[in-house]
Amino acid sequence: MEEYFGRYTNVLDAKGRINLPARFRDLTRKDEDGERIFILTRGTERYIAMFTIQEWRRKVDELELKVSDGAQRRVLNRRINYHASHQKVDKQGRINIPADLIEYAHLEKDVVVLGTGKKIEIWNPVELQNFLQMKETQYQQLSSFLDF
Repeated sequence: MEEYFGRYTNVLDAKGRINLPARFRDLTRKDEDGERIFILTRGTERYIAMFTIQEWRRKVDELELKVSDGAQRRVLNRRINYHASHQKVDKQGRINIPADLIEYAHLEKDVVVLGTGKKIEIWNPVELQNFLQMKETQYQQLSSFLDF
């Protein structure tokens, strides 16, 4: 299973594409057709969440197990799939970001591509800095659990 770590600064081109960092491309398994495929959707904050197709399936299966009420599960399932987009990495290492997700994440020319383990996040740099500053006190409290 892929594990993505690190922060990369990138540029969103006029066609709504970014170059996926080479490190992330190299970590991503190709499908049976030799393609690297990601599911892009809204993140829990103002970022775009990227999952490999395998991780996306695992997340959907996990949702099925965690939410036992059928009506609630359907609401969640519709919501996450409404914004989900199936995207291939092209031969130049670029991935297309749909316009509705660009708008949601307030992406402009400069973007930050952040590896957070099994997920990749795409942020507007200002939004990311604001988020990190807002959560700094919480991080300081939680950091006592870390042995770094």
